[in-house]
Amino acid sequence: MLITVPNLWNYDRYGPGVITEWYKKEGDLVKKKEPLCQIMVIKATYIVESPIDGKLTRIIAQKGTKVKPGDPLVEIEEVAAPPAPTPVPAPQPAPQVITAPEVKEYSVIKIEGLRRVIADRMTESLRTAAQYTLHMDADATELVELRESRFKDYSYTELLSYIVIKALKDYPSLNAHVVNDEMRIFNHVHLGIGIQTDNGLLVGVVKNADTMDLDALAKGIKRVIDDVRQGRAIPEELTGSTFTISNLGMTEVIYFTPIINPPEVAILGVGKIRDINGKKLMPLSLTLDHRVIDGYVGAQFLGRLKELIEKPHEVLPGLPPPPEVSFNLTAISLSNTKIEATIRNFRVMVDEPEDAGGTNAAPNPIEYLLLALAGCMNVTIRKIARERGIKIDSMQLSITGSLNPAKFEGTAKTGRAGLTRINIELSISTTAPRDVINDIIKEAEERCPVHDTLTQGTQIKITIK
Repeated sequence: MLITVPNLWNYDRYGPGVITEWYKKEGDLVKKKEPLCQIMVIKATYIVESPIDGKLTRIIAQKGTKVKPGDPLVEIEEVAAPPAPTPVPAPQPAPQVITAPEVKEYSVIKIEGLRRVIADRMTESLRTAAQYTLHMDADATELVELRESRFKDYSYTELLSYIVIKALKDYPSLNAHVVNDEMRIFNHVHLGIGIQTDNGLLVGVVKNADTMDLDALAKGIKRVIDDVRQGRAIPEELTGSTFTISNLGMTEVIYFTPIINPPEVAILGVGKIRDINGKKLMPLSLTLDHRVIDGYVGAQFLGRLKELIEKPHEVLPGLPPPPEVSFNLTAISLSNTKIEATIRNFRVMVDEPEDAGGTNAAPNPIEYLLLALAGCMNVTIRKIARERGIKIDSMQLSITGSLNPAKFEGTAKTGRAGLTRINIELSISTTAPRDVINDIIKEAEERCPVHDTLTQGTQIKITIK
């Protein structure tokens, strides 16, 4: 009777399988539902059982043969179930012969089965992709504290996966495949998780991970890890990832060079968190395909990921916002135009120029306002640049503000007393492209506290004691 390969998988989607093991040889008697052979599809394994009792007369698809459902597999001559074997006396042990031991310089382990599949894929990955790796540390002090206090039920892999997905939304070009001569950027994140098994490293996949909340994502990661390690993962759990995370944080490894899981364009490696100067530093290693992802873009993504890791309150769900930061000063009026303020340990003077009735002993309030804007924009721009992995060599800010003094002088009842326009001219020395700098400035306008205060109509309340 001819036995064919059962319809165990979707050939049109996953392609052929490979015979990786025969449990029987020609001439063996087999029982119904007894395992005959093992077939591997992608990295999932299937066991083919005998449909009948009989004698295996011919193996058609030898070990290593590629097969698809319906292909001839083996011939079995149908017979009645074999009787139980008759016990025979145990043979007497032969006299022991002691010989000189054979000295071997090495042992041989054949690379086959799943190990061969992994080896072939890694070799193909390095052969086809122009791979390079960027390294960066993220201060995970707050993340570690939150996990130990508020998120004990979640692993670092689960928390980090949730954060990585947020960063990928800002840099979708890393959530992609390269197929032949085209780059395919995916609308959803199918997250790959590197999983160590007894048979080697496999990548389990959580599909549409970007649509999940933290709890659903954590359950999906736990499920796929368990399925892969128990050997029951189906092809859908082993294929189709668009970005992969490999976490070696449980080892002593700090930085490493993860190999891209083709046809993806990026993989993130995470090393052991170290305690340095009171900070918990998480080492990040990002490998990219230089055919489609430039180092500058990779550095920006890594910088954004670093920012999110360092601000888990802004990312992780169910957390109260960080407490407000208050600023205060005490000022004493010294004359009609002069005032002295105490700010922390600093004493600051405010005055007017002589043509405005002052003594010109210090800048006036409007000049301090423009200085505050300049200082705040400088801090904010440089902070965003660091977050994106961009170096600013130097920067100069020139700020001018214009107002009509009529209302202040009391000669006009309408119009505004304050500045009607403020112009900022920036001169920045950097190797970053102009469009990237423009994007940083735009973000700085939204994040600079002084800029926000001047443009968003902040409420001012005056109380008389």
